[in-house]
Amino acid sequence: MMGISSPTDSIPQTTTLKAAEVRADKVNSGITSIQAKSLTGAALAGESVEGLIRTLSGVVATDELSSQYAVRGGSFDENLLLIEGFEVYRPQLARSGQQEGLSAINPDLVGNLEFSAGGFSVLYGDKLSSVLSVRYQPTAFNLPEGQAQWKVKTGLYASRLAHAGYWDSHGLQWLSLLGIRVKSNRRFQQGLDTEGDYLSHAEDVQWLIKGQGKQWTHTGFAMAQNSAYSLQPSSRTTEFGTVTQVLRLSVYMAGKESYDYQNAFTGWRSSYQLAEGHQLSAQFSATQALESESADVESAYLLGEVNQNLGSDQFGDIAYWRGSGGHFRHARNHQWMRSLQASLGGYHKLNDRQTLTWGTGWQQQTGLDHLDEWVNLDSAGYSLPYTATLVTDSGWIGTQNLDLHQRFRANGLLNNDKLNAFVNYTVKGQQGEASMGLRLLHDSRSGEWRLSPRIALSSTLRDDWSLDLRGGSYAQTASVRELRNWRDLSFDASAPMQHAWHGIIGLEKHFERQSRPFYWRSEAYVKYLDKAFPFEQDGMRLRYLGTTPIQAKVIGIDQRLHTEWVDGAESWFSLSFYRSSEKVNDQWQRRASDYRHAMSLRVEDQLPDEPGSRVYVQIQYSGGFPFGAPLATEKPFSSSAYRRLDLGFERLLHVQGFQRVSIILEAFNLLEIRNTASYFWIMDISTANQYAVPNYLSDRLMNLSLQVSF
Repeated sequence: MMGISSPTDSIPQTTTLKAAEVRADKVNSGITSIQAKSLTGAALAGESVEGLIRTLSGVVATDELSSQYAVRGGSFDENLLLIEGFEVYRPQLARSGQQEGLSAINPDLVGNLEFSAGGFSVLYGDKLSSVLSVRYQPTAFNLPEGQAQWKVKTGLYASRLAHAGYWDSHGLQWLSLLGIRVKSNRRFQQGLDTEGDYLSHAEDVQWLIKGQGKQWTHTGFAMAQNSAYSLQPSSRTTEFGTVTQVLRLSVYMAGKESYDYQNAFTGWRSSYQLAEGHQLSAQFSATQALESESADVESAYLLGEVNQNLGSDQFGDIAYWRGSGGHFRHARNHQWMRSLQASLGGYHKLNDRQTLTWGTGWQQQTGLDHLDEWVNLDSAGYSLPYTATLVTDSGWIGTQNLDLHQRFRANGLLNNDKLNAFVNYTVKGQQGEASMGLRLLHDSRSGEWRLSPRIALSSTLRDDWSLDLRGGSYAQTASVRELRNWRDLSFDASAPMQHAWHGIIGLEKHFERQSRPFYWRSEAYVKYLDKAFPFEQDGMRLRYLGTTPIQAKVIGIDQRLHTEWVDGAESWFSLSFYRSSEKVNDQWQRRASDYRHAMSLRVEDQLPDEPGSRVYVQIQYSGGFPFGAPLATEKPFSSSAYRRLDLGFERLLHVQGFQRVSIILEAFNLLEIRNTASYFWIMDISTANQYAVPNYLSDRLMNLSLQVSF
């Protein structure tokens, strides 16, 4: 796939480096930019760039250790990630954020980040909801030209090493950026309900090399990731229910579960400047990923009602036991993916006001999906589902078969060749700008051709007001996960592409208050999906419930207020309201990602007259997600709201011989709120009831780290 590299690479190097300094208060046709300094700030629980993305308007995420997020009522699979113009693969088999390990983005290398929650240009690619485009630049180091620099950060659960340097060779000036990261989520897992022996570690290495000459520009990017997670559980105690009725689930377990993920990527792009303002580029990339999940866990549980009588001597103890049972989960799931991409593109500056960008690309996708898992559930000595003994005049006939509570076993193979082409024309005027593009997409898997027009119009109004309109067609070719129908265990390799129409109107204003710059933006949008797959969320795991297209729609409004309390310290407030629904059996119902509302606050400030002492505050609040029995069509319940407060302090130290030394103290989930990630369903045959037991997220955690640049 050809990314947005063509117009960027055609700009002289000095201008490109300046573009990486664009602040978050600069927005072009709905594209939000964040400067590099904010990406390495404190109070980010997963130490990931996505931790900041989820504070932007329209974005919702309810697992602080995951790099996945939902945008405007979409699924995790509807978000496009580009690093240096190369599309990057994200894990799909992980059930929880603790298993995912590291984000694909290294914050130490990021110079510029651009994000669009919808209505993005044909230059980026094909996804239903959003695009996140990341540029690695030396501005992340504040690196003077011709010098080298090291950055080291080490803490209680993660460590990072980064290096940047220049050299000259064969008439080209070369830049090298190297990043190495090591992380463990073990300390986060110690606050969970499940007790046991945890093993969690993740490592990755990323290398970017850029060569700049008078006519040639070369960019190479390579990445290798590895993460491993295992748990030998021993016990679990979870309390849930209402204020007047509190239930306690006590579980005793034996066995082991594990998750492993490996990903390797390499890409190269070369650009040649034909003449002033005219450039051609060629790009190639390859990626291969393997995910494996294994589990053999046996459990015995007791479900009881907690005494809530404040005057009782047994307050907090079990008043009576509601039921008991056993649970056994087995899993041997594997997912393998390989992708090869090649593309050609061009950028042409027709005159001072008009530009033309075009590209064509080919992608070959190969994927294997092996699913083998089952659950045996027992309640009071009865295997569920329970088949009663048949009594006749001659005696009784016992049950001959053991029916498992859940049984999933299937295999799938994806072979797909995807062709794409685009052309985009942009014209600038004194009071505005117009961008019109057309994108062609062909999927050999489904045999479809899709022509997607997109348009963006912006106009500057008086008194620092501006208005923009965006809309168009967005198609998405399916991944391995999207083709698996969990209800009938089929793998539909010929399922059609999902497709959506976007319509967005945006209004923004720049102003000053008390000598500080402010920026406010509001967007109202409608997203209509004429071809969508229904799905349900189980933590970070998505289970698609069919590949027969249905209709879905999202309508909402986003608000964002941005400012800088001090120079270089970005702060913003985001507020979103929306409704996301899908049409199933001729009735509209909530989609799995219908959180309804979200509020986020990110504040970066410094103490008066103390520029070396900074404070970071991040607050998130979002509505609960709909849920119901596993694989059920209706999701009549809603989880509790997601609430979280993270706090960070940074103190700069003056140490001779070092460019920058700082100590960072962070408090994650400061208010110790028990947020819900997913639900674990148990049954009680004595009352014929099912109980949804919440799986809680991480508890309060402190982190101390040291960061050094030299």
